[in-house]
Amino acid sequence: MKKKVMQHVIQISGIGGPLTEYNRLINSKLSEKYQFVPLEQTFTPKYLGFNLLIDLYKKIKREKPDILHIRGLQSEGFFSVLAGKMAGCKNIIVCVHGFYFDSLEISRIKRYLFRKIIEPITLRLADSVYCVCEYAVKRDIIQNNTKNLFGFIHNAAPDFSKLDKIKIGSDFRRSLNIKQNDIIITTIGRISKDKGFDVLIEVVKRFEHEDKIKFLIVGDGPYLNQTKLALSSEVDKGKVIFTGKLTNVASALFGSDIFAFPTLHENLSIALLEACAASLPSVVTNVGGNHEIIIDGETGFLVEPNNPEEFTDKLKLLIDSKSKRIELGNNSCTRVAAFFSEELNFSQIDNIYNSLLN
Repeated sequence: MKKKVMQHVIQISGIGGPLTEYNRLINSKLSEKYQFVPLEQTFTPKYLGFNLLIDLYKKIKREKPDILHIRGLQSEGFFSVLAGKMAGCKNIIVCVHGFYFDSLEISRIKRYLFRKIIEPITLRLADSVYCVCEYAVKRDIIQNNTKNLFGFIHNAAPDFSKLDKIKIGSDFRRSLNIKQNDIIITTIGRISKDKGFDVLIEVVKRFEHEDKIKFLIVGDGPYLNQTKLALSSEVDKGKVIFTGKLTNVASALFGSDIFAFPTLHENLSIALLEACAASLPSVVTNVGGNHEIIIDGETGFLVEPNNPEEFTDKLKLLIDSKSKRIELGNNSCTRVAAFFSEELNFSQIDNIYNSLLN
C-alpha cells in the first residue's frame, strides 16, 4: 500500500514557486510510490488565525497522512505545523522557500514577531527541515532552530528540450507585435519592491533612446500600479509591455533575449531557473542563492543589489554581443540540466520521505 503524503498548498489554482514545485512532484514518478493528497489552504488567516488552524486540522485529521509536507514558513507554515501536531501527524517536513522577516514591505513589529517567534517555532516543531538553497541552510535561524536538518534540495528547473523554442518564441513576439530583430529583456515574478522594481525602473529609463530594446514585465503584485505609473511614458511608446500573469511563461522566455532579475533578497528563484532552462543569459543581483545558479561571466552576470549603473552596464554587454548571449545562454541551460534537474530533486525528496518512514 502506498504511503500517503499530504502537501500543503495555497490555492491549487494559483501561482508561485511552492505551487510549481508541488505540481511537479505530484506529477512525477514518485506518484507511483506515494499517494499524494493536497492540504489546500483556500483563505488567509484572520485575527489570531484560529479559523485557519481548525480548517487545516480537520483536513489533516480526515486524511491521516503518513507524512505532512509543508512548503514555506510565514503564518501559513506556522498554522500548518500546529494543525499537524494537533492531528497527531508524526512525520512533518518543512521546506523553507524563504523567510517572511526578509520582506521590505512589513512593519518592524511583524518583522520582529516572525524573526524571533513565529518562524523559529515552526522550525522547532517540524520533524525534518530542508531548504531550497545552501545559502538558507547557513542562516542562523536555521542552524539554531532545527532538530533534524536535512540540508538543501534545490528547486528543480523544467526540461524544455523537447519544445520548439524558436517557433514558440517567434509566435509570442508576433502576438505582441514585436519585431524579430528587437532585443527583449524580460523580468518574471512578483512585482514588489523586494524584487528590485525600483532598480528596474531606473534601468529601463537608461535605454530611453534605444528603440530596438524592449522590456517585458510578466507578473502581478503589490507594486504593479506604481511601476506602471513610473513607466507610463515607456508603455505609451511601446518600449515596456506589461503582460500580467501568464499561465505559460515558457513562451515569453523563448521569445526573449535576456533575463533581468534585480531582486534585493532571494532564496532560489524558480523564474531564474526557468530562464536558464530556456537558454537565456541573465543579469541578476548577487543575493541569496542566485550565485548557486549563475556563475558570473559563464552563465550570466552577477551584480550588486541596488546598483542600476552596474546592472545597465552588464545588460549592454549582452545587448552588444549576440555571440555572448548565445554562449552564456547555452551554458546556463547546460548547468541547470546537470545540477537542478527534476530527477535529482525528486530523488532527494524521496530520501527524506524514506528517512522519516524508516
